[in-house]
Amino acid sequence: MKASEQFDTYIIITPRDFVRVQKQYPVLLRYITNGKLIFTGSSELRTLVDAAGLGDRVSFLDENELLPFDRVHEAVNAHMCDLLQGDPVPRAGVGWYYQQFLKFCLGEKCKDEYYLVWDGDTIPCRPLNIFSANGNPYFDNKNEYHEEYFRTMEKLLPGLKKLVRSSFISEHMLFHSESVKKLIRAIESNSALPGDRFWEKIIHAIDPARLHLSAFSEFETYGSFMALNDPMRYRIREWHSFRLGGEFFDPATICERDYEWLGKDFDAISFEKHHSIKPGNGGLFDNPEYQKKLSARQMLQIAQEEAGGGYLESWDNTTAGTDPLA
Repeated sequence: MKASEQFDTYIIITPRDFVRVQKQYPVLLRYITNGKLIFTGSSELRTLVDAAGLGDRVSFLDENELLPFDRVHEAVNAHMCDLLQGDPVPRAGVGWYYQQFLKFCLGEKCKDEYYLVWDGDTIPCRPLNIFSANGNPYFDNKNEYHEEYFRTMEKLLPGLKKLVRSSFISEHMLFHSESVKKLIRAIESNSALPGDRFWEKIIHAIDPARLHLSAFSEFETYGSFMALNDPMRYRIREWHSFRLGGEFFDPATICERDYEWLGKDFDAISFEKHHSIKPGNGGLFDNPEYQKKLSARQMLQIAQEEAGGGYLESWDNTTAGTDPLA
């Protein structure tokens, strides 16, 4: 393995989500084989990680070593003060932005050329190869579009627009440490926005009335920045993750047979906290008799057709393959 291909994986997660998905972390360790898995969060999370007995490759990083949550909470409260007439913003409403800021802060701390961030509610269904045969890392892209992300991005980095048809949001991203630092410097050089640090400027780039709309994406911002400034560093690859996995599988009971079956069509499966097995979905995807007759892709396409709406997994990403960013 080349030195540039050595990296650690950071999983920023709450204690509650760690407990919910903990049983599947041995699978995560089996399929992500580079470096350490570093769970990042509160002191309460440290206790859970220490007690989990996941082995020597697993460690913990206190989120406050990167950026204290209270600093971000105070900044959001000040930004929202007039709209909320002095009422504090719920801590949960700040957490979604906070975890994204932490991912950029890692770029300032990381001593390796690259670092991987991975959503703690997502488990690979097969071995993860993050570098192509010629040594370029992959951007694993999906099909998604949320206008608010790009509205904020253009305020942060005037002139930067969406440059790639597919979406950089795929539950994980391999960041180039030095490029993250360049992105941070570019954001902090924007004198039109209040604040000194990049995360303060991101907060001020979002209209207070739109803050609840999930109005920033660290993945879309970084991916677009790299597409413009260093287009040959990464190669784009189509990524298939079962994002609504928690509606069909229980993270406490999904088994090796299920992963083997899913891995023929999916790179990963997610168990999001607001998902649970819906009435009628139990005993379908995890049924060995159905698995013998239909592929995971076929079953999901049938389920999506019957549902008639909502989030859809697709297999028509036009950026499939390893074409350079353009």
